[in-house]
Amino acid sequence: MDKITMVHRDSLSCEAIVRKLEDGSLFLISQCGGNSEPAPENREYVFRSADGEKWSAPELLQKDNGRAMYATDVDVDKNKITVWLTEHNGRFLDADCYALVSTDGVSWQRREIPHFGNSFTFIRGTIPAGKDRLAAYQHYPVTQEENASLNKSGKTILDSALPAVQCGTLLFSPDGTYKKSNDLLLPNEFGGKRVWQWPEPTLARLKEGYVMLLRVNGAGVLYRSDSADGLHWCRPYPTDIPNPNNKPKLLNLKGGAIALINTPNGKVGFRYRNPLEIWISDDDMRSWRYKKRVLDFPGWLSYPDGFADGERIVFAFEVNRHDVYVADCDISDFYRS
Repeated sequence: MDKITMVHRDSLSCEAIVRKLEDGSLFLISQCGGNSEPAPENREYVFRSADGEKWSAPELLQKDNGRAMYATDVDVDKNKITVWLTEHNGRFLDADCYALVSTDGVSWQRREIPHFGNSFTFIRGTIPAGKDRLAAYQHYPVTQEENASLNKSGKTILDSALPAVQCGTLLFSPDGTYKKSNDLLLPNEFGGKRVWQWPEPTLARLKEGYVMLLRVNGAGVLYRSDSADGLHWCRPYPTDIPNPNNKPKLLNLKGGAIALINTPNGKVGFRYRNPLEIWISDDDMRSWRYKKRVLDFPGWLSYPDGFADGERIVFAFEVNRHDVYVADCDISDFYRS
């Protein structure tokens, strides 16, 4: 049986991410507050649950310092929880990007992003890679001069003249060292028109190597890149997977299968972010022999993100950028078919 549980309603809710902790409890974070995104009132809140049905009241991830905040990934590695964050002035300018690390989900220590420092960089989709951890990045190398100019004119990062966003991966080793991949350049345009790209890369392990899916605004489909080692990626190419400019999520399942949580609609725009479906492939994403419709509510079903737990997939999403929900979906029929 599938269950969908409401967690929270706010003036704005964006990019809810849920993870299972080592003690079996659920840890969910979501950007809330303000009436739009980005906005100076945006904050990151934590919600907790022992059973996935009853959720705690929202609590700030860390003490409010008056700056907007946005979380892009949560990585749980045994008892180590890492939340990747972007702090900004409410317009994605004056960005300070870093991680908070905890062993109890309550007290946190700051950790810097390697290579990029605190420049405008989102870390996404962390997965295990043998003894290491592999994470995707999307990096916006806006100069200090342009940042200052945009601030002076009251504009946002979306008004930047930056020609392209850089995507790739960082491979973190247990000893604290890391390796960086080649950069994949996604132009901030599509079809000859200026379009700001939010690629939101998601990763999965293949039987041999790794795969990355990317959101490309304006395309109506997801793009894909492949790598033999997680560090050398081919040029992104279009897939036949419909997407309306919405974040996708890949999950590795037991037995080598790969699940995709997506809104497979080829029409572009917020109002086409439905239906919400789970697709599963057992041939390295060459085909999808299992498709499950989770929700077809005629609204904006945005930014699904969660985890696989045996024969279930648990993920958070938001409806109409106000309401945070958690879906707990049974996929046991995939293994029986």
